[in-house]
Amino acid sequence: MTSASCSTTFSTPPTESGDAIGYADVLVGLQYGDEGKAKIIDVLAAGYDVIARFNGGANAGHTIDTPLGRIALKQLPSGVFHPHAELYIGSGCALNPWKLADEIEQLREMGVDLDGRLHICARAAVVQPHHIALDRRGSATIGTTGNGIGPCYADRALRVRNDTRVNFMLCDLLDNETETVAAMRRVLTGMINSDGGTSPWVAEMSDLLLRLPAIMTKLRPHVEVDRSWLTRRVKQGARVLFEGAQSVLLDVVDGYQPYVTSSHTVPAYAYVGGDLSPKYHRRTIGVAKAIMSRVGRGPFPSELGGERSALYCREAAEKHIGVAHEHEHFSPDTLLRSNDPFEIGAALRMLTGEYGTGTGRPRRIGMLDLAQLREVVKAHGVDRVYLNKVDCLAHYLQSSYQGVPMRVHRDVLPSERIPDVLIYPGLTERSLTYGREGHLDAALGGFIDFVERHIGASLAGIGLGPERASMLLLDGDKPTVPSCAVVPRVVTHG
Repeated sequence: MTSASCSTTFSTPPTESGDAIGYADVLVGLQYGDEGKAKIIDVLAAGYDVIARFNGGANAGHTIDTPLGRIALKQLPSGVFHPHAELYIGSGCALNPWKLADEIEQLREMGVDLDGRLHICARAAVVQPHHIALDRRGSATIGTTGNGIGPCYADRALRVRNDTRVNFMLCDLLDNETETVAAMRRVLTGMINSDGGTSPWVAEMSDLLLRLPAIMTKLRPHVEVDRSWLTRRVKQGARVLFEGAQSVLLDVVDGYQPYVTSSHTVPAYAYVGGDLSPKYHRRTIGVAKAIMSRVGRGPFPSELGGERSALYCREAAEKHIGVAHEHEHFSPDTLLRSNDPFEIGAALRMLTGEYGTGTGRPRRIGMLDLAQLREVVKAHGVDRVYLNKVDCLAHYLQSSYQGVPMRVHRDVLPSERIPDVLIYPGLTERSLTYGREGHLDAALGGFIDFVERHIGASLAGIGLGPERASMLLLDGDKPTVPSCAVVPRVVTHG
């Protein structure tokens, strides 16, 4: 058994005066994940010196389009294509060494060298082969991605099972690699024996352990044993942007059990899992998207098609039905003209590419839920919000809604007798094109004002296309739009 001490160096703690030159901002998703956080980080990264991850593992997929091609980052912070930025993976993350090494190699082939830029906290938990096997066995119940993240976090809390240590950190591999790998093998062997050696994953998981020493040779130069590394960088003046994996509605405590992720996703946890004192916090940034989606099971108040949609997406995931199948068998234009919310949701999924980054699973689709956003903004002190996929709202104009349906909070409405779904009219492709040119007409300006009033926070930017240049940044100089410019219609949420 390896030592649990994990030798660590410490640097001088921050001064009592708290006069830090640098600061930290926290960026989190405000819905159910897949809000386009990587795109916003790409927009903001130039203003930060360190981009840091504080939670999650290889179940998080951040897709980035670059001149060199598209890459789906699972564990690396999204600032990889900004050469000036250092990258940090904190102790709150569950690290899959094999997948991380593959990511680093993919980037190297694209001409991106992370030597000297990537720092991984030595106290990050290691996803072990038996974690992956356990997750695959039970993933259908919750709708997880089978990457072993939940079992890894569970073992971090459990520490020892049947008198055998089951939680290991990167520093264990640094201190005594041979014994740590042997200890992992004993846990895996025990699991194999309990299954009678008949599980289909035996050879694959055994191979992962055989490859681990070679993988660690690649990762070792990036492992940071100084627990105060990030604090020291901030005291030197570094500006840090914490990047949250998944989103606040999937927090293991704050979310709706059991349909949550296995880590803390709320912004406050950035300073625990990110290894920095909260005294350096400056601002909380939220990211949402106008075409809402959710992967896996759990409540989704604004879902188009309700339980029928949830069941369809669950069965599609089980049968490995994805984007190719749907486009082969359905016409999105025909579905969009339907009076059935389920079919409208399916059309929006096809037209806007709402499929799982890592799994290809169809995402459940919902209308923009301003009521839910208002509650999240208030609960977590969100200072400003970026709203992606606003351009995709134009698809609604071809639907039976003939406008943008949005779920709103009754407290903002003039009468409690009014239903909680309103239709915002007039957001045309012409308005969106004008916005891409950096201007606001009455319809788009009125939409921005409408959203801000209903969520209780200012919009810092709206996404009008997938490219970085299509992000319309808002700075408080938005034109004043008369309240009578557009009048939302009332509908019953179907």
